[in-house]
Amino acid sequence: MTAPATAPPAPSRIRSLLTSVRSSWRQWPAVWAFTVLCLIGLFLLLRDFGPVIRVFPGSALLALVLLAVTLGIGEALLSRLRPFRAPPPLWAWSGILWGATAAAGCAVTANTGLQGVWYRTAGIGFGAEWAAALTAPLNEELLKVCGVALIALAARPLVRGPLDGFFLGAFTGLGFQAMENWTYAMNALLLGGGVDGTTDIAQSFVTRVGVTGLGSHWAMTAVSGTGVGILLAHDDRPMRRRIAPAAGCLLTAMGMHWLFDSPLLGSTGGLVAKVAVNFLIALGFALVLRHRARRRARAFLLSPGTPLSIDLLTRRSRRDALLRLEPARRPAAEQRASAYLGVVEEQAVLWGRPSGPSHTGDP
Repeated sequence: MTAPATAPPAPSRIRSLLTSVRSSWRQWPAVWAFTVLCLIGLFLLLRDFGPVIRVFPGSALLALVLLAVTLGIGEALLSRLRPFRAPPPLWAWSGILWGATAAAGCAVTANTGLQGVWYRTAGIGFGAEWAAALTAPLNEELLKVCGVALIALAARPLVRGPLDGFFLGAFTGLGFQAMENWTYAMNALLLGGGVDGTTDIAQSFVTRVGVTGLGSHWAMTAVSGTGVGILLAHDDRPMRRRIAPAAGCLLTAMGMHWLFDSPLLGSTGGLVAKVAVNFLIALGFALVLRHRARRRARAFLLSPGTPLSIDLLTRRSRRDALLRLEPARRPAAEQRASAYLGVVEEQAVLWGRPSGPSHTGDP
């Protein structure tokens, strides 16, 4: 299934350990910034919704359970869609945590302030129609993508290129989306006067998850996260060549958000159309990035100088290869395959690029 592992000489291992320690120290500012901002966001959420929780604790708990279920299902689906293997759980849940706390909490305050500007400068009528569309794409998309960048800097080896940025962005948007669903459920509870909290919360979640969920924040932030992956890609392209496509990804995400919140296509059918557009944009990004990654990985694994097996390419081929082995040999083989998948994922970014080991003409 894979080539046998060979241990590097002792001096090489020591140098690698020292490099890892120095890299970890450089990552600590990003880790601390991430932690502090998540705590600030959580504080802001509790400040704004704490009274609702105290008055309607049962309904708030029900909404929290639905939030947890949404997160669990969403995380499992996104992990399954990621090629080669699921992401490290801490990496994925860090994105979810940022979206659900730092981004969501700060967005509540930032949106209130910016919406007030539109109302004061352009009038109540204009604000009622356009304030959300002119506010959320700016505040929320920037807050979410800042978290993607922080996590990418703190876990630098895990963000190798656009594909990793896409999925880190998707996890971050998923966290934001779930928390926003919870806040909408709390608002629905207040609007209903708490008379039938269960029904109010259920209706809110059906709308937010069942109707708009496929084209909401996970899709938008996946697109902007792709730009972070482009900026931090593990290759030697100059930064000036990365800025334009990264900015294009962020502007596309903002455009998706603007369309979603705008009063255009205000009917139920129009809302479904908006969701479909956003979903198809994110799906297009995912399919293109997955195809490129698999093509480069396949070219690397089939190249004459590669000692690794083509069985590493997919989950099914690895599972079939393990089943062909004797049961006693499977745990060790699975461990080796897991180690070699890091090499495959790296080559899925580099192979065929000017900075990679070979040239395939892939742009």
